[in-house]
Amino acid sequence: MPYKNLEDKTAYEKAYYEKNKERIKAKSKAWAIENREKSNASKREYGLRNSEEIRKTKKKYREKNSERIKGKSKAYYEANRKKVKEYGKAYRKANKDKRTNLEARRRALKFRATIRLTELDKFVIDEMYEIAKIRTEQTGFDWHVDHIMPLTKGGLHKPTNLQVVPGSWNMAKGNRNCDVFIGVK
Repeated sequence: MPYKNLEDKTAYEKAYYEKNKERIKAKSKAWAIENREKSNASKREYGLRNSEEIRKTKKKYREKNSERIKGKSKAYYEANRKKVKEYGKAYRKANKDKRTNLEARRRALKFRATIRLTELDKFVIDEMYEIAKIRTEQTGFDWHVDHIMPLTKGGLHKPTNLQVVPGSWNMAKGNRNCDVFIGVK
């Protein structure tokens, strides 16, 4: 019979568990290894059913142990500095579209050129950066997501003000409005 914690058990059950703790854990671990798919499906299902409770528990733990967590993170970073930096570098290289999207959002915040975006708007913006990444891979030259009306000129970081263009075109356009640049020969 599964228990959430030891307080739910009777005295006999507690004594039995304490006496056989290692054997019970080993048996549970062996079952999980033998039935990995079933175990993982069960964990996923539990997580979906109890996501709010899990989130609250994790938040409470982080608040209670924030100093301990910071210390562990710092110690891990110090012990694995090179590994952490290599991982970060590899992640940035593999997810250049996500990185440039994040940088654009930061610039938009700096110029107060943001609006409340719906989930669909966020999805469309993410897709634009993904398209730019794919075009770069396919054509062999850079493609950028450009603000039609530049942020510095009052444009907003929203889907209707973005376009996917060749990087050289975007760099030559600079800080000008799109319609002004097109007229320039």
